[in-house]
Amino acid sequence: MSLSVETMRSPHTELPPQKYMALSATAKEEAMMAWAFEHSSNAKLITNLNHEIQTVNKAFLDWFEFTEKEVIGQHAAVLLRSRACGPELETQIPKNLETTSSWQGEVLNKSKSGKERPCLLSITSIYSPDGNKIGYLGVQIDLSERKKLEAQMAHGEKLSNIGESVATLMHEVRNPLSGISMNVDMLESAAKLGKSWSSVDIESIEMISKEIKRLDALVRNTLSYARNTQLQVEKVILRNFYAEVNELVVVQAKKCSVEIEIETIPETLWAMFDPDPMKQVILNLAQNGIEAASHASQPMLRLGVREAEGPEWRYISPSAKVLLFTVDNSGDPIPEEVARNLFKPFFTSRAEGLGLGLAIASKIVRQHNGILGHSTIDDKPYATRFTVALPI
Repeated sequence: MSLSVETMRSPHTELPPQKYMALSATAKEEAMMAWAFEHSSNAKLITNLNHEIQTVNKAFLDWFEFTEKEVIGQHAAVLLRSRACGPELETQIPKNLETTSSWQGEVLNKSKSGKERPCLLSITSIYSPDGNKIGYLGVQIDLSERKKLEAQMAHGEKLSNIGESVATLMHEVRNPLSGISMNVDMLESAAKLGKSWSSVDIESIEMISKEIKRLDALVRNTLSYARNTQLQVEKVILRNFYAEVNELVVVQAKKCSVEIEIETIPETLWAMFDPDPMKQVILNLAQNGIEAASHASQPMLRLGVREAEGPEWRYISPSAKVLLFTVDNSGDPIPEEVARNLFKPFFTSRAEGLGLGLAIASKIVRQHNGILGHSTIDDKPYATRFTVALPI
């Protein structure tokens, strides 16, 4: 049975049993649908093709603190949009519904008093019996409790990571301090005996300097990982962005005899993000890729950026559109036991390194509401890919 807006707008009253039994089969079905609409625990609304509200159920009025008179005829997105959400959804959702009969994604709505409520919104097109689209049914599921649980879990995980990080940091600090202490003792003994500087003493001084620099880098990177910095988001022209990245990467690539390939980037391609920390992300991935590729028979590094669209990206972007930064290298694929810990702080599979580069990169990407991941690819000579996906 096709539902019409008029059917769903029938009075939300409960019929006495004798009157209900006297209804025709079609009328009974319509009465059942109207009852289910009105008494649903989820907030529901019907709009016309212009997304103007035609009717809502009791849960909708309770959640968002409006009266029915206040909402009828209002544009749903404008009425409920939180200040935390931009106006993009007002254009993205109608555009999506023009080509498909439904849309689903997470939204942050606000009530009349300004209280925000995260919801999973599902929009389904309504068709008349003759097959013409006449409106939309919106169903909103409250995600408030789920978000609280996720926040609690994230907080617990963060505390656990902090504990692990502190323990690892103490271990990392102890090693260079032991070396510094031992060599300082040697120099003190030599000084007390009145000995002149020897090649051994000079090596000890050089080692102390090296270990102090290592400690300084460890402290700076640890602070960078722990510190929450405010993003300065701006419009970035991707071709210019990669020109700057290439200048910084090419020197290291030449030292390691690694050839760099940058995929063609359209002049008009742009995105909104903070360029400085995102440059840090791409540089870190590129530097790791150069190190891995330098051991390959065909040392190659490839940088690329493109737009992608598809339902698989809806968990990142309500529009299902993302910007993908890719960094490919021709080194060996990453072993599974290493891959599981790649983005954990202080984890490294290299003899030298602090194990904070990828952890910091992952944090920066998360601050942009994106994800950083890696995969094995079969695109010879390239074998390993790191991908940054940012919502558009």
